[in-house]
Amino acid sequence: MTQDKETDLPIVAVAGGSGFVGTHLRKKLASGFRFRALTRSSTIAQANPDKSSTEWVNCDLYSLPKVTEALKGSKYGIYLVHSMAPSSRLRQGHFKDLDLLLADNFIRAAEEAGLEHVIYLSGIMPNASEKRLSSHLQSRLEVESVLRSRTIKVTVLRAGIIFGPGGSSFSILINLVRRLPMMIFPSWTHSMTQSIDINDVCRAFCLCLEKEDYQGGTFDLSGHEPMSYKQLVKRVAKKLKRSFLSISIPFNFFFFSKHWLSLLGGVPLALAEPLQKSLIHDLRSKPNPLSDALKDGLTSFDRSFELSVTENGSPKPNPRSKTQKKDTKELQRQCRVRSVQRMPLPLGWNSQQIAREYSEWLTRKFVRVISAKINDDGKISFYLLGRILLLELTPTPYCLSNLKRSAFYISGGCLMKQVEPQGRFEFRLFPESNCLIAAIHGYAPILPWWIYSCTQAILHLSVMKSFSRHLKRHNAISMQ
Repeated sequence: MTQDKETDLPIVAVAGGSGFVGTHLRKKLASGFRFRALTRSSTIAQANPDKSSTEWVNCDLYSLPKVTEALKGSKYGIYLVHSMAPSSRLRQGHFKDLDLLLADNFIRAAEEAGLEHVIYLSGIMPNASEKRLSSHLQSRLEVESVLRSRTIKVTVLRAGIIFGPGGSSFSILINLVRRLPMMIFPSWTHSMTQSIDINDVCRAFCLCLEKEDYQGGTFDLSGHEPMSYKQLVKRVAKKLKRSFLSISIPFNFFFFSKHWLSLLGGVPLALAEPLQKSLIHDLRSKPNPLSDALKDGLTSFDRSFELSVTENGSPKPNPRSKTQKKDTKELQRQCRVRSVQRMPLPLGWNSQQIAREYSEWLTRKFVRVISAKINDDGKISFYLLGRILLLELTPTPYCLSNLKRSAFYISGGCLMKQVEPQGRFEFRLFPESNCLIAAIHGYAPILPWWIYSCTQAILHLSVMKSFSRHLKRHNAISMQ
C-alpha cells in the first residue's frame, strides 16, 4: 500500500480539489485519508490552505508529464475537473473538447503513476430513450468513457444539483429567487430534476474508497425527492419567504434565459448555458446498491437548505471565490493562448501521419507564401516566403514512440515570445471516437495582445477549421 510516512494514511490525489466538491471532500474525509490536491492556481498552491491534511501541487492539467509526476505516490484518484472555467487569457474551442483532453491526460497519468482506483463525479443521465443529450451531458458521458479506456478501476458517481455552501447550481437557484420580482418558466423548467446534499455526496465517495463492493461501478446518487425545476424554485421561494409573479411559456427560451441566469444567478455565461440546457431532460436517479446504503442518514431538503445559506438567505460563498479574481488577473497578465479543435480521424492514421499531413497541406494551401519543413528529428519549421522563420516545433521526448499523440514544444520563430514554460502544440488521437484533437497550450504571442487577437488568432482558427474540412474530405474519398 502506498502510504504517507507521517500519518500512515493512503494518499488520494484530487484533480479539482479547490472547488466546491473538492473542498468538502477533503474536510469530510480527512480522518481516513491524506490528500494531494492538484491545482492550476499558483495562489492556492503558495498559500497551502488546509496543509495539515492536504499537500497542494501547482500543476498544469493539460501537461501529461506534469500530471504524471504529480500523481506519483498516490494510491487513489478523484477526478472533479470541468473546463468551463478560464485557463488562459484566450481560449478557442468547445468545453467538450477541452474536457476530453483533460480526462485523457489524467487517466493516462494515473495509469503511469500506478494508481489503483479513480472516482469520477459525473451527472445523472436521462433514460436511454432520450437520444439527443445536451452538450453538457454528452461531455460527461464522453469523459466517463475516456476514464474507463485504460487499465485502472474507475467508479462513476452521477449526481444532480448538489446543495451545499458554494455550489454553483444551488447558488444560481437562490440568487434567482432572491432577485427576481417576476419569474418566467420556459418549457425546460417542467423537466424533473433531483438534488442531493454535499454531505451525502461525501459519504458516497467514502464508501467507494473503503468498500470494494462499490468500486468499478456506475451509481446514481439519490437524495431529495425528485421535482421539476419549477417546483424546486417555488419550494426555495417558500423557504426564503419570497413571492413573485410567475409566467409559463410553451417553449425553451434558451437565448434569453441563459443571459438572465448568468446576470441574476451570478455565474459566468459559459457555465450558465450548459447547465441550463442539461435541464431539458428528466434527470432522476435510478435505484442502485450505493444509494440504498446511503438512505439511512440522508440530509433532508430543508436541512440542506439551512446549511447552504446565510442568516439573510443569501448563498454561502464558493471556496474558490477568494482566489478566483487574483487568478483571473494573473491569466490576463501572462497573455497565454489555448486553442483546441476536434477533427475527423482518417481511418488507420497515426499521430505522426497527421503531423506530416498538416505540414504538407499547409504548404500546398498557402502556395509558397507559408511553407513547412520537417527534418529527420521530427522538428517542424514554418516559414514565410521560404526565408523568415515564423514558428518552430520541437518534438517532446515524452511522445517520441507514441502513435496516438504527437506533441511539440513551440521552441522558436519570430511569432513567439521566449517565456517559461514553453508553449506546446499537439495532435492527440481518439480512435474509439473516430476523432483527433489538435491543440495549442500556453502559447505566448510576441505581437501586442490586441493586434494578435484580431489577426493571428483569427487566422489560426480559420486554418485549423480548414484542415478539419480537409481531413473530412479525405475520409469521404477513402470510404467511396
